[in-house]
Amino acid sequence: MGEDKPRLARLTAIITHLQSRQRITAREIAEKYSVSIRTVYRDIRTLERSGIPIITEEGKGYSLLEGYHLPPVMFSEEEVMALLTAEHLIKKNKDQSLVRYFESASIKLKSVLKAGQKGKTEFLSGRIQVRNNLKDEKTSHYLIKLQSTIANFQVVEIKYRSLSNYLSKREVEPFALYTTKENWIMIAFCREKQDFRAFRLDCIESLSITSKNFEPHKITLEQYLQECRKKWEYTPDIPLSPGPVTFASNQKNNAMQYVEIEPFNLIGISIRTTNKDGRAASEIGKLWTEFLAQNILGKIPDKVDDTIYSLYTDYEGDHTKPYSAILGCKVKSLDIVPKGLTGKSFAGGRYVKLSTRGDLTNGLIVNQWTKIWEMKLDRIYTADFEVFGEKARNPVDAEVDFYVAVKP
Repeated sequence: MGEDKPRLARLTAIITHLQSRQRITAREIAEKYSVSIRTVYRDIRTLERSGIPIITEEGKGYSLLEGYHLPPVMFSEEEVMALLTAEHLIKKNKDQSLVRYFESASIKLKSVLKAGQKGKTEFLSGRIQVRNNLKDEKTSHYLIKLQSTIANFQVVEIKYRSLSNYLSKREVEPFALYTTKENWIMIAFCREKQDFRAFRLDCIESLSITSKNFEPHKITLEQYLQECRKKWEYTPDIPLSPGPVTFASNQKNNAMQYVEIEPFNLIGISIRTTNKDGRAASEIGKLWTEFLAQNILGKIPDKVDDTIYSLYTDYEGDHTKPYSAILGCKVKSLDIVPKGLTGKSFAGGRYVKLSTRGDLTNGLIVNQWTKIWEMKLDRIYTADFEVFGEKARNPVDAEVDFYVAVKP
């Protein structure tokens, strides 16, 4: 009898799997339960003899007869704990629609639990805490709606405000979604640009589903990401020229320039920070959030243009010591500095210019500065800065210029 238990558990799991999918192949079942294809065939025949109406499609797989339903499945204690943990994790997600619909689904799931399981989940709910997103910020609410448009191949219209505060109206064909650094990103085919683009959901100001449908894109998500990696990868592991090469020599030969920067004035918002223990990465990230949320770009008077500068100045020593970070725009003068903003006069000088391209939402800036710190540059700690111009408007495929002060 003991030897029958694993098979019985597997047969029950296969039934549940069939209910959850439109179709499943023998190979998928074999890989999931670590059995041979021959064993899967035998299991399917056993289920058919037991009266389960399984449809076999040659070369495609197995499915349950349309309209056939089995009684509700029971959850094991481990599965209940996993669902409870997932609930706490999702409550901290920044997309409101995901939180709302999961809470609704969670209530239905809990309704089929045994009395003892309900008591344990209520007790343990007070003993689990997720420390992400402590302020419970909800920055978007389009995730679930966009998932539906992807599945139904529906064209959507969006009003999108980029990280550089550029507002545009797009008609797009939603393709895929992914999350990084607590932000949801939609990959979509932009009909205006006739190419795929990436859009942060928290930058979408409005979204409407049109009555138009589009043909499914033949490219898969993995193929799309592979193409993106070809554009982004710029590492010592993939030389840009024959023979041995290092990151530093790549930068010198391909991306490093010595330039003279003229003095300019800057107005924006600022903080005092340090790179110690990763503080700057977190605090400057919050500074960006404030810059966008408070529309600081629109409050800066007498701007030269809408290019955003991230200026690091007033160093107490080298890059390991405290310094000031100012996020703002070039201005014609500092005669009027609005209350709450900071004005700074930049002296200019000799600089090394380095450019990098990649995903701003996935640590691009921090990673580049880490590489710069390791480079043999004759630095002077007066002021360094980054420039976020036209080429940085797409956050997951942005080109950013870095300027590092060096001795004359």
